[in-house]
Amino acid sequence: MHVLEPKKSVFSFILLNVLMLVFISCGAITTADTKKEVDSSLKEGKNQEATILEATSKEVTSQQSPLELQTLNIFTKNSTPTTLIERFSYTYGYMLMDSAMRELPTLNPEYFLKGAYDIGVLKSELLTKEERNSALFQFQDMLISEAGERVKELSQKNLKDAESFLAVNSQREGITTTDSGLQYEILTPNEGLSPTEDDVVKVNYRLTYLDGREGDSSVPGIPSTFKISKLVDGFKEGLYLMTEGSSYRFYVHPKLGYGESGSTRIEPNTLLIFDVELVEIVD
Repeated sequence: MHVLEPKKSVFSFILLNVLMLVFISCGAITTADTKKEVDSSLKEGKNQEATILEATSKEVTSQQSPLELQTLNIFTKNSTPTTLIERFSYTYGYMLMDSAMRELPTLNPEYFLKGAYDIGVLKSELLTKEERNSALFQFQDMLISEAGERVKELSQKNLKDAESFLAVNSQREGITTTDSGLQYEILTPNEGLSPTEDDVVKVNYRLTYLDGREGDSSVPGIPSTFKISKLVDGFKEGLYLMTEGSSYRFYVHPKLGYGESGSTRIEPNTLLIFDVELVEIVD
């Protein structure tokens, strides 16, 4: 069921809350008798909406502006929009609420509608501009804090997965582990020169992750050119082991890659797997 089409009981509850806000703002509920009548209607299951409509229709006074009366009529009588502007306005409001509730599950729909009603109809406010700004900043801080917790949990999970994999991988035949923790295997050996930190190299490479996804690669048939000193430590150390024309696979521990911070494209504490062919040492 669509998020904007809740079950009837939920819809009734939300509608009643909206109506109460409308009536209080417009001065529609003005007497103790009306309050008793409305309170009584709230306890009646099937006749909730009908009883409130009957009570409030008697309380509509000349104090209400035409715009307030029109808005009240739309909420209470479920008036269907007819003109293009009415249909567009309804559609835009529907889309805005749909998007807001999907992107912000904690959004309070009653106060969302109240805010729209206050600025659009009553031209009044429950919160001052300063209070509204404060609410926005506090909510932003809350989202940032929650996101930070999620990143921390992801970082811990990735590190655990990386180290578990490396522990098993180190036992495979053909795998060598260096003092830094870099693991590598030689796919295609070759005799030749090895690069140093000051060199620029041309390589064919492919970066993948533990789940098999490809993170990056050189263009097929066109080697990428790198200055070794600019590369992450694990890739850099691996290149020092290679000779021109050889192909290696490197298993780079997160501490030798992008670490806890990750990058815009790489999650924190991600294990990096590089397949590299050293095509040429440029200089």
